[in-house]
Amino acid sequence: MASFTAVLFLAILVACSGCLSSGPQDPGGPGFASTRTGVQDLYLYQNVVNTSGLPDPAKDPPGDSGIRWRAAIIRDAINVNNSVTRDYAVSIIPRSHGGSFNLAQACDLWEDVYRNWTYVDDPRGSEYFSPASRTIALGMKGDCDDFAIVVAAMIESVGGSSRIVTAQNGTGGHAYPELYIGDSSARFDTAAAYIRQRYHVTDVGCHITESADGTRHYWLNLDWWSRHPGGRFFADRGVRIAYYPDGTWEWSETP
Repeated sequence: MASFTAVLFLAILVACSGCLSSGPQDPGGPGFASTRTGVQDLYLYQNVVNTSGLPDPAKDPPGDSGIRWRAAIIRDAINVNNSVTRDYAVSIIPRSHGGSFNLAQACDLWEDVYRNWTYVDDPRGSEYFSPASRTIALGMKGDCDDFAIVVAAMIESVGGSSRIVTAQNGTGGHAYPELYIGDSSARFDTAAAYIRQRYHVTDVGCHITESADGTRHYWLNLDWWSRHPGGRFFADRGVRIAYYPDGTWEWSETP
């Protein structure tokens, strides 16, 4: 994951998009291919990450002087090697979904956190990021960034790749986790078909980051507001920051 993130930051220009794959409600199995016929069915909107190039990780973007502090805190809170985090994640996955990391495992983890979550605000006037192991020990309680951290950490602890996205709209800020699906639309289509089959839904949402060489990387939405993996995205003001488990970050905005 670290090498993948490094590629993103070395790119001269990176594009970030939202995508939505639409298909039949119940395709009958995870191997079913999407019925989309053109790229216009895939993309909801287009964003460009810093039209002058990628932000320097050593500097802060305009309007967010705490980004380096936040990136470091989130990195430490995603404590994938903590035995509490790892053991809890492993205990959730049923035998039928065992083996190398797969989308079914990610859904198992998300469902457990979603079903057991109790929302509790941060202390007034402060921004608190609970380590994943502590959130687990507390019985899955906290706010949106705590939810994002524990889901991302559990995914990482069983071999997946994740990141945390923060954004704001007219009423406040929000944080949510995303799962890395792969670098091809075919892999996303396969993942989307599984989501439709498992949750009996039609639309499956993701974000796409595009590197300078044209490679697209697909990230599945795991927000709690979505009610299922791949649900609708938080309606932000067009600016998002993605934080990675290695402490790096990516700033994107709608042109």
